Amino acid sequence: MKTGQHIMILATALATTSLLIAAPVPADDPVGIAVEAYFKRSFDGLKTVADQQPTEDTLRKAMKPLADATDGFFGGTLIDTNFVIRQVYNPRDFLARGYDLNKVKQLTVFWKEMRENPVPQLSEPARGNIMQPRLVAMRYPVIKDGQFLSIVSIMVRTEAFLEATGLDKCKGYRITCRGVKAEEDGKLAEPIRSVTLQLPANEWLIEYSR
Repeated sequence: MKTGQHIMILATALATTSLLIAAPVPADDPVGIAVEAYFKRSFDGLKTVADQQPTEDTLRKAMKPLADATDGFFGGTLIDTNFVIRQVYNPRDFLARGYDLNKVKQLTVFWKEMRENPVPQLSEPARGNIMQPRLVAMRYPVIKDGQFLSIVSIMVRTEAFLEATGLDKCKGYRITCRGVKAEEDGKLAEPIRSVTLQLPANEWLIEYSR
């Protein structure tokens, strides 16, 4: 299959859905419902931004509604197909413009997949450090007429995501990304509930004990 045809098929898929829940969330599980709603809003918002095919000049205007509506929004970027940051949402982050994300080893597998199969991605929670908080990154490809143009990405504070969904009030929770434990707190005990966030590129398994 030619690359252009392949991306056209992907564009059609992106127009219909980007985030799937592997199994229905029970009506008596407010945490699971909140997790599903949080990421659905985020990826629907990213799709809206990507559909506008933002440029360096229009990214901030296109992303503002998403930034305002997202609990824990930390920042956003426009990334080119060589995975170099071309624009940032927050002016305070201006030094990040021109940064080559290929230098970040933890993202190697994500960039490889985005290049070969440009679809939405949900990264594992970053550990954070003294200079930067723990963050969760979401990315969405910008595709026009079968051409992969760029990527729009947002980062949210992990603590804010946990608070918004009620995971922070659980006795214990564990987040697994690509089969590797990425975030954990407290102790899991029966009954253990779970939500699997299934994207075309990867999945998250969130387990928790209320």
